[in-house]
Amino acid sequence: MPLGTKNPKINSSVKNYAFYRTFERALDNCPGFKIGGPGVVAAVVPPQSSAEDFKPCAIAFLYDGVEQDAWDHIGYACIGAGAKQEWIKNEFAERCGKRSRALLITETRNLPPHVAVAVDTFIDVEPITTDDLQEACSKVLKIRVSKKQASQLLTFPSDLLFAALRRNSTAADTIRQLGSISLPVGEVKPIKEQTLRLEELHGYGAAKDWGLQLAKDLDAWRSGRLKWSDVDRGLLLSGPPGVGKTIFAKALADTCGVNFVPTSVVQWQAKGHLGDLLKAMRADFASAVDKAPSILLLDELDSIGDRQTFTGEYASYSIQVVNALLEALDGSANRDGLVVLGATNFPEKIDAAIRRPGRLDRHVAIGLPSEADRVAMISQMLGEQEVPDLQTLGPLTESMAGADLARMVRDAKKKARREQRSLSLADLTSLLPDLIKIDGRYRYVAAVHEVGHALVGKALDIGHFFSVNLASQINPRLELQSYGQAVFGIPRVIIRNAQRYRNEICFRLAGMAAEQLTFGFHTDGAGLGATSDLATATGLAVQMETQFGMGTGLHHLGGDTALGHINLAAAPWLVGKVDAVLREELIRATEMLSERRELVLTLAKELDLIGSIVSDRFDEICDEAEPSGEAAQQMCSPVAEKAGVTGPDGESQTSSLREARR
Repeated sequence: MPLGTKNPKINSSVKNYAFYRTFERALDNCPGFKIGGPGVVAAVVPPQSSAEDFKPCAIAFLYDGVEQDAWDHIGYACIGAGAKQEWIKNEFAERCGKRSRALLITETRNLPPHVAVAVDTFIDVEPITTDDLQEACSKVLKIRVSKKQASQLLTFPSDLLFAALRRNSTAADTIRQLGSISLPVGEVKPIKEQTLRLEELHGYGAAKDWGLQLAKDLDAWRSGRLKWSDVDRGLLLSGPPGVGKTIFAKALADTCGVNFVPTSVVQWQAKGHLGDLLKAMRADFASAVDKAPSILLLDELDSIGDRQTFTGEYASYSIQVVNALLEALDGSANRDGLVVLGATNFPEKIDAAIRRPGRLDRHVAIGLPSEADRVAMISQMLGEQEVPDLQTLGPLTESMAGADLARMVRDAKKKARREQRSLSLADLTSLLPDLIKIDGRYRYVAAVHEVGHALVGKALDIGHFFSVNLASQINPRLELQSYGQAVFGIPRVIIRNAQRYRNEICFRLAGMAAEQLTFGFHTDGAGLGATSDLATATGLAVQMETQFGMGTGLHHLGGDTALGHINLAAAPWLVGKVDAVLREELIRATEMLSERRELVLTLAKELDLIGSIVSDRFDEICDEAEPSGEAAQQMCSPVAEKAGVTGPDGESQTSSLREARR
């Protein structure tokens, strides 16, 4: 794409031309200013570039085509990373302060408050790409450079690169010439990888939305438009290993333009005895406050434990650690500019007090990336290397986390380098990890299980039914993962009486019931993990008996919803009551399914074969199985009126109903 300037200094220099292309792209983020409107824009140059490199760009952009009489209303300034705060303040005031249209070219976001609040928009200038270099060489030097050659050229220091590029010299000659030069040790620097910003990350869903809003709120707080008490100051991130919780925290800090302080309970424990641990904990919080605005990441937060589970000779030690962390979190709430992120693989193991309001009160779970996200992540990891038919990797990488994808791409690149050739799709597919296929009898059992959930869920009007799905493969690296799910939209606002709770328990146990009805047994998948079918059903039954007055008494025992956290010595009757509710609802689910056993088998066969049945097709199969059968219609239709359950439609949620331990 041709440049938006005819400035001779830009169009006669490969360096200026390439930099101007990146500069113009960055200005797309402030279209009004780009077409000549007023404002003050701070352009943050990429790492290993200097603000002075972009000085010709600023001059050409601001002054070309503008009458000299209007120059007094235009200004620019170049700020180096090592510039002192007072100097930046004076330089900005002199060159940009009273101008209606000004550009601040800066190597740092750490600007004095007087300057930061005067800036209308911050934009990030990207590094020069292969496309930029190819077009610059073509337009300025009239030489052709391939994408691979451009990629090689960009590995050399920029000052040497632009000095070596000249007319009547091919790209191959330039690469050979640059490769023959022995650089002084002081001039040889490792390639610095650029940290991805939050906007560029894929597969983070609600966590990304939260982070982007935080970036806006922090910007508003810094400019005096928002009180600190209105900013979210804590988030708990959970998810299986390798989904990129730490990467998210780094990208969030970069997008917010704040200091990043990563730490963990394990790091604190490595300092020594209890006193050393507490000292290290307080030091990290103090450091984050001193460098505020900051994001403090508490990694592997579950390792701190839950005070309700502490027993034995180390209980006192562990309780003091948790109490100290709670004290630090409470203190951070009163310290402007500090945001705390906790990361864990097991949110259920974290002390409930840590998640109370004012601490890490917001919880977002990061799941495995979707097919579209996986393809986008692989493309991003490949960078400038083009691989055709990349979308074919989508289904093949099912159940792979971001870390798995990164390793696959890294090893594929290494293989191509070793053989001195371009990367191919075969390099990537040959390095797919040994995922475990879900097939044969194992897959059919899973299909029966999920169909049981779908049929009973629809019959009991649990929510709006979307689909029932099976995974094709599971990742042996992950201890617990779902290999099937019935997807319902669960209303956020609903009358939750005793019948509704019993319906939800029946729904959760329907997979187990379908297995028993079909095979004469049920597998362990319904009871693995804190979010499994049986665990969830048990929790609901416990709540009915101990908190909601929906059992045999009106007492409220409080505490956690799991039996393991209830004082059974004070309530010896509880286990029997909970077990009775579970057995009654399992029998009800079995009776509902036994009336339509053939329909269960028909649906399970299609789910086994196809892997997914959407709502319309599900209803079609029900009609085909017994087109005139009233009972079949009842099984595939809601019975909310019978159950006394009503409520407005709410937000869609995915109900994951079966887990496998590998």
